[in-house]
Amino acid sequence: MKSFWLIIAAFSATSILALSACQRNETAIPVRKNIEDAVFASGYTEQENIYTVSSTADGIIRVLRINEADQVKKNDLIAVLDHDVQNNQLEDAQVVYANAVHNSSPDSPQLQQIQTQIKQAQQQVEFDKENYLRYKELWGKKSVSKLDFEKTDLQYQASQSNLQALQKQYQDAQNALKLSEDRSRVQVSTQRALLNDYDLSAGVSGQVINVFKKQGELVRRGEAIARIGSGNFIIRLFVSEDDITKVNVGQLVGISINTYPDRTFQATVTKIFPGFDPVEQSYIVEARFDELPERRFQALSCRPT
Repeated sequence: MKSFWLIIAAFSATSILALSACQRNETAIPVRKNIEDAVFASGYTEQENIYTVSSTADGIIRVLRINEADQVKKNDLIAVLDHDVQNNQLEDAQVVYANAVHNSSPDSPQLQQIQTQIKQAQQQVEFDKENYLRYKELWGKKSVSKLDFEKTDLQYQASQSNLQALQKQYQDAQNALKLSEDRSRVQVSTQRALLNDYDLSAGVSGQVINVFKKQGELVRRGEAIARIGSGNFIIRLFVSEDDITKVNVGQLVGISINTYPDRTFQATVTKIFPGFDPVEQSYIVEARFDELPERRFQALSCRPT
């Protein structure tokens, strides 16, 4: 009870003093100060260049060589997918290609057979030519009948046509075999390229940000395996439609981070995206700074200065 009355007494005394003060004549002096209009926006930080390593084939991850926060260089092997079936297909294509190369060479059985026929046809042409010339001379002397002379002439023309047909047959066969060789070579290149799809490498040097799969896990074509970033750190801020007109390129901003409540980091607005983001229901503003103690933050506020 004692404390209760003390609180009341104190309150009453204060009220009397306040009432007495209202009866005095006091003068108020205005002070001119600038009013700061602050804009607050949430956002997150990320590196300039971030890309996703995706699987270009279906398979089980046989080898996974990266962990989060690892540094990788361009063309470093990241993961290897099981490729036994594809390897067999490549070996089969190589066998077919080797056979096609042999068949398209001058020593191939098919071309050798036609070459033999051509040599025989050439000999026949020479024989028929000599016979034709001999009968022609005899016909000039009226020593043979016209019928016999015409028979030698027809035989000579027939042997020439046969030789030309064989030569064309040889050229056509050679072209077909060469085409088969080229197609087989392309098939080998295709199978080798498909086999390379089972080896996933880093496109550029950087740091592994996320690893989405584990060794032994099945991945499908197009599925993300890891995310890698490189370059300077930037910050993306989501500014409301009402405040976007207050933000300008080149403007300094103060960055406040939950994990460092007693510190403010300075950044500069470098880009204001013109389109309204319907997902975030905001405009996206990009700012850059020299360094931050963390790469990504759950909550962040921005105050233009």
